[in-house]
Amino acid sequence: MRNAMPLALLAALAAGSAAHAAPLKRSYPLCSGIRVTAPNLKTQPRDLAFPGRQVLDLQFEARLRQDLQGDHLLRLKVLTPGGFLYQEIAVPFVGSAPDPDKAERAARARSGAASRAEAPPPPRHVPGYPRPLPVQRLVPVVGDTRTRTQYAVRAFLPVAGTSITLGGLFGRWTVQTYLDDQASPCGSATRFSIRN
Repeated sequence: MRNAMPLALLAALAAGSAAHAAPLKRSYPLCSGIRVTAPNLKTQPRDLAFPGRQVLDLQFEARLRQDLQGDHLLRLKVLTPGGFLYQEIAVPFVGSAPDPDKAERAARARSGAASRAEAPPPPRHVPGYPRPLPVQRLVPVVGDTRTRTQYAVRAFLPVAGTSITLGGLFGRWTVQTYLDDQASPCGSATRFSIRN
């Protein structure tokens, strides 16, 4: 009799919580990955193994599954082959420009504004940086099977003439994205190699 009450109470709680439980949704991380390329190479390596003596900079194209409006900050943490933080790259960004409606498009075409590029957002002060950083606008790009349209921001990692080549930091590197002030990554890490 002593154990009957707690078991009945547990059964009632379980039934009540099951009735109010929301259906399980499959959620994906907001950041869908990082594409790593070397803009000065004519042919990009398929295995992401870049020749350190031929690469000037590596370009990171971080992709998001949503067009986030407002002011945001994407941080890319670049880790050495030994797992140590090599550099944190801050990329302030705003959402993509909204498509103008028909009336606005017609007015812009009449005034000649349709042929002019939209002004970039003003630079933003980011803690830890001595000068304001340029703000990027999210750029729509072709997505993956989960999200047809994704949104990209770009950052560069200098390679030539840095401690990477001068100090022989060759091997498997990692880059990880963090959104705004979140302590946990907003997507999976990307691994690439810089070889001698």
